[in-house]
Amino acid sequence: MAGKLKIIGKSERRVDAWGKVTGRAKFAEDYDLGHQLWGNVLRSKYPHAKIISIDTSQAVKLPGVEAVLTAKDIPGSKTFGIVLKNQQILAEDCVRYLGDGVALVAATSKEIAAQALSLIKIDYEPLPVVSDPEEAMKPGAPILHGEKNEFVHHKVRKGDVAKGFAEADFTIERKFKTQFIEHSYIEPECVLAEPAEQGGVKITGSVQNLFSSRRSVADALKISLNRVQIVQSTLGGSFGGKDEVMTSMCCRAALLATRTGKPVKMVNTREESMLESYKRHPYVLYYRWGAKKEGTITAMEIRCIADGGAYASMSPFVTWRSVVQATGPYYCENVKTDVYAAYTNNNYTGAMRGFGSPQVNFAIESMMDELAEEVGVSPLEIRLKNGFETGAVTF
Repeated sequence: MAGKLKIIGKSERRVDAWGKVTGRAKFAEDYDLGHQLWGNVLRSKYPHAKIISIDTSQAVKLPGVEAVLTAKDIPGSKTFGIVLKNQQILAEDCVRYLGDGVALVAATSKEIAAQALSLIKIDYEPLPVVSDPEEAMKPGAPILHGEKNEFVHHKVRKGDVAKGFAEADFTIERKFKTQFIEHSYIEPECVLAEPAEQGGVKITGSVQNLFSSRRSVADALKISLNRVQIVQSTLGGSFGGKDEVMTSMCCRAALLATRTGKPVKMVNTREESMLESYKRHPYVLYYRWGAKKEGTITAMEIRCIADGGAYASMSPFVTWRSVVQATGPYYCENVKTDVYAAYTNNNYTGAMRGFGSPQVNFAIESMMDELAEEVGVSPLEIRLKNGFETGAVTF
């Protein structure tokens, strides 16, 4: 069969291999223009606070500074988001985590841009902070968006869970927790935005999702989509991590470029990248299984709470992946699964390699080991006993 195919079963050279091996591949930071400005972002001092006032008067006077922008200077949409459009390009009335950008500067050098940021004065009123997703879902918790912090609830109902537990000879109940994980791609975020014809903009950078970023830039600048061009440079790693964080950077650089009429380059330091970028979701997972003496699972009751952080990002998609995989590759007639996501004042969380699978897989396989120990068989044997076979129905 492979002999009849053009690609599958044949050794093919990577299309980017030659450029990377020879050093000719151009990453985002390799793009420069002689007359470019340098952009930088002033980020929040608080994880949750009301913005009372922003004074940019001293920063504007600094020689070498060509633009200082705040949310009021955004001509179009001030927010973006693939699923829920609630993430701020620049915070206007309230900051919700320490990575929130509050003001932008474009200057003739990195050093002047950094100095200008230090001259911007912001008066904050600190607000109550919630950093635990379970606490965030309780009555009386500080509300970050809308009327409640719970913004995702996916569920699966199959069979009769009460009946399944009644038929069980014993139950196993465990609580698991997973942590925030940083993508740690070698290349930090970087873009170069250039003013283009008819009020448009061209952006070259380490952008993962060109099309969603392009739409957001057009909305922020209040221009038609055909006036925004985004060119993806060679990526120095992403693992899902250069999506929304790059969209906000594209919007900010584009705003500075169109305001000044000059190219603007923005490059995050490693500290800035870790401070602002989204992480893998931490989960709290409650697993309760009923089983027969020989190891057959009769019921699964599962409840998972994901820390969505300050903004929705990809949480609705990530948690959907979790709910459909929460029982693993194991057969059970009676299942009740609930997966939630809640807003907190932590870094917002989004796509990362595995996309909602690693958290529940950790809990599932830990439960299988516990079950094997309870029954007195090997971990392999208990998995073979309960694993899917041809014709098995999941839900």
